[in-house]
This record gives sequence, C-alpha cells and structure tokens, in this order.
Amino acid sequence: MSISLILLPLSIALGASVSATAISTAAAATAMVGSKTALAVAAEANLRHLKHLRELYEKGHGETLPPIETIFNDMTLLQKTLEEHGLSVSVVSDHQLLCRIGEVLLDYTRQTAGEPFRVAVSGLQNIDNFLNEMECFEREYKQNVQSYTYNKLINNLSESNMTVAEETVLEDNSILLTINI
Repeated sequence: MSISLILLPLSIALGASVSATAISTAAAATAMVGSKTALAVAAEANLRHLKHLRELYEKGHGETLPPIETIFNDMTLLQKTLEEHGLSVSVVSDHQLLCRIGEVLLDYTRQTAGEPFRVAVSGLQNIDNFLNEMECFEREYKQNVQSYTYNKLINNLSESNMTVAEETVLEDNSILLTINI
C-alpha cells in the first residue's frame, strides 16, 4: 500500500504555530502538509506584515519600528538562515537573538518556545533595501524548513521500515513523495 504526500516549499505556511522541532514522527510530518490554499493564505499574511512595516516607516516612525510578528518560530533555523545570509548573529537567550544588516539592528524576541518571533527594527535608513532583505530571509527560512522537514520525514520513514517509492519535485518546488507503508 502507498500514500502520497506533498511537502510545500513553505511546508510550515499553515501557520506560525508549527515549528520544525515539532516534527517527531512521520505522522506529524504528514500533518504539516497543506493545501495550496493554505500556502496562499500564509503568503498573503506575510505580504500584509511587510506592507505594515512600510506604512509605519512612511508614517514617520523613522529609524525605529515597533515589533512585528514574523513567520520565524524555530530558533535554530532562524539563526542558520541569518548566518547563511552572511549576518553575524548574537543569541541572547532561547527567546531572543540580535543581528545587524549594516546599521539596522534586528531584535528577534518571543515569550515562549514554539511561538513566532517578533522583530523590532532600529537604525532603519532605507525601507526598500530593508524589505528586500526581509523577503530574502523569509524565502531562505522557508527553504530551510522544507529541507529540515524533508530530512526528518525521510529519517522517520527509515526508522519505521517505510520506503519512498517515488519522489518528484514539482514546478512550484513542492516535493511529491509516494511512500510504501
């Protein structure tokens, strides 16, 4: 018997409440598989966040913007993403990290593990450059989450004596897996 799963390019786009560390079994990973509709909803929410940042900047908040919720909810993957982007990251605690993009300070904080980070921005001089960087971080984070999810799923399948019968990368970079159970 076989089942098919699709790992979306943003497999955690179903909501910021799903973290990569929450994937402990193949069954949990299948719960992360969402529809393209859910992906579109998450993408729309992300665009609203970036639009909100632009509006705040343009309304005169100047160099410092109030904290705004991000899609990032896994500390390890967030740190990895920022470092892969060439930024120096300082981990303050399990719930806070700091990094700089030139003169801009990004202060990522959250109250408890598993909830999305909020980012406070200070030292902002150019909103367009900053928003481009944020979009790039989010794209890279999504790729890292998909990669983590894929690797964790493959490991869990192996431990459960299940095998991948077929794997196809679709046009939108979704991964279609057919699994022998």
